[in-house]
Amino acid sequence: MVRCWSIASCGKAVSAENHETRRARIAEIALGVIAREGLESATIRRIAAEVGYSTAVVTYYFENKQDLLLSVMALLGELNRARFDECAARTPPDLVGYLLSMSAIRPEDRANWRAWVSFWERSLDTPELAVELRGWIGQVLPRIEWFIAALAPAHAERTRIATQLFDLV
Repeated sequence: MVRCWSIASCGKAVSAENHETRRARIAEIALGVIAREGLESATIRRIAAEVGYSTAVVTYYFENKQDLLLSVMALLGELNRARFDECAARTPPDLVGYLLSMSAIRPEDRANWRAWVSFWERSLDTPELAVELRGWIGQVLPRIEWFIAALAPAHAERTRIATQLFDLV
């Protein structure tokens, strides 16, 4: 593992592609820390140590911890979208698989579920995270509605059913 102790040692001139790749890598590491140890343990110092960068390098890519947490939430949203695409492509579309991916029932989904629970709790006190969480819910509900439309096209109460199914997970 290459350790970067300063911006200079990692290369000051970072291409836009490398910049986004490194931001994504740091967000992935942060997601792992949050999933294993909770939001309180996800300090810039802890994440920097795990990714092999100095705190200066991490703060080069993320203005502050809040910026990093918002990126982790965006990553969780991307993972959820990928899971939707995977379940929607099945024949028949796999609504149950999609719903289960947002729960802690299957071992492969528990880490993301733990992270989401941490974000739900923190969003009670952090307006920025609450806005992001509401945005995520605003993306998930239409996905669940899509499944209902695909599986029961004549059903008129898709929104109500989607909300009730989401509430279950």
